[in-house]
Amino acid sequence: MTPQGWGERVWPRELTWLALALTLAYTAAYLAHPALPGNNPAHPDGWWGWWDQSLYLKSLRAFAGRNLTPSEHWYPPGYALMAAPFGRMLRAHPLFFVDLACLLATARLFVAFAGRVAVGRQVAALIFAGVTLIDWRLLDAWVVPWTSTPTAVCLWAMLVAAADHMNGRYRPVLLGLLPGAVLLLRPSDLIVPAAILGTVALHEAWAWWSAPAGRPLVLRRMMRLVLAGLAGAAVPVAVHVAIHGLRASPYMLQSAGLGFDLHGFGWKAFVLLVEPRGWYEDGTGLLARHPWLALAVIGLPFALMQGPAMRLLALVVAGQLALYVAYVDLLPTGLWRYGNVHYWKWFLPGFGLIALVGLRQLPRAPRLAQVAGVAAALLLLAIRIDPVPAAPGEFARALDLPVPRPDSFQGVYFADTRLIDGLGPMRNINDMRLWPVGRGVRALGLRREFVLPMVDWPGMDNGPARPLAARTRVGWFCWLPPYACKRTG
Repeated sequence: MTPQGWGERVWPRELTWLALALTLAYTAAYLAHPALPGNNPAHPDGWWGWWDQSLYLKSLRAFAGRNLTPSEHWYPPGYALMAAPFGRMLRAHPLFFVDLACLLATARLFVAFAGRVAVGRQVAALIFAGVTLIDWRLLDAWVVPWTSTPTAVCLWAMLVAAADHMNGRYRPVLLGLLPGAVLLLRPSDLIVPAAILGTVALHEAWAWWSAPAGRPLVLRRMMRLVLAGLAGAAVPVAVHVAIHGLRASPYMLQSAGLGFDLHGFGWKAFVLLVEPRGWYEDGTGLLARHPWLALAVIGLPFALMQGPAMRLLALVVAGQLALYVAYVDLLPTGLWRYGNVHYWKWFLPGFGLIALVGLRQLPRAPRLAQVAGVAAALLLLAIRIDPVPAAPGEFARALDLPVPRPDSFQGVYFADTRLIDGLGPMRNINDMRLWPVGRGVRALGLRREFVLPMVDWPGMDNGPARPLAARTRVGWFCWLPPYACKRTG
């Protein structure tokens, strides 16, 4: 792929070092991973004993045996279908080559997209390698089997195809087929194809409006895109019907039960991206672990000057980041503890691209825009949301419950527990989350705040629950030393 088309060698010679570096790093991390099946005699199943991964393995082995029994297939089947050919000859490692190929393909597509925004191959390769390899937890997200790995390939391929399409090198069939692949792999990421197709549709609408003579060509392109989209969607629908019939799968029902919620969005963004320890006494914000991301925040408004491809990247990156901030089951405690940072691994190199392009464009902006843009970014990065004792009659973001801190973290985190406040019951996992702090347990509201007075809660006989409210202010950056926001409420 080149800025002039897709006809170039799959892997240019000057990028051989990137392929070798990623392959060696991936292989070394894979073989040394403590959860690799067989690496730990106490847990010989390794990650195949985990929830998601055990269900991938169960499904791919069922496909390898041509077994379409619904109980064998929990997740959307695309990932398992990719690995099914390796299910018999690499029984413990059927996804090794699949995931490695996806990592290399994602890197190649990222470099190709960077060319569409005037970033050279070598620089783009350094960005991808740096973001992926500098943090073992991000490399770990590619090593451990996750459906987000093949999805990354589809999303970067759509971005490249859309950038070409808007530049006059039309890809309607490819753009139409790829959303079906995402649906087959990871339906929760469909917001990205939707945003890309929406942008392409607006581009075509402008072409229709501004050039009446070219309307027949625009119509043909859109018809090809729609037909390809229907064909692409038909495959996952057909596979679903073959397995589950016309019923929703258990995965679909569970996902609908958790879902997304915009309540407390700013607070959720703060504890995920900036600093969770004031609220959870545990975890690390994404910015604190990767402070270079602040350059992307500063450079974002200036990167938009680069052109439609960069604006599209900014749109989909911001959109998916916001989507997962709103995901009820994504918590700062699980971002690193349970590897949920894998949700974001595909677009983190995109932040590197935004930072580079934005800082490159900054000197070209008017002086007033420079000052205003940088000042607004720094102000946003300086926001802090602290836990403080709630005033009488005030809603509570969290409750410290008067119960002894349990010995088992899992027993609290996944407890089948509910609290009843002034509005009714709140269930652990779905509506709130219990978390051990200090000498007791804290309940954090996810779908709404707690409304006092409380009616029923664990340990109520031991005394009143201590309500905590959220206070927003501006101060020294929480994601830089001395990490002052880590103090608990």
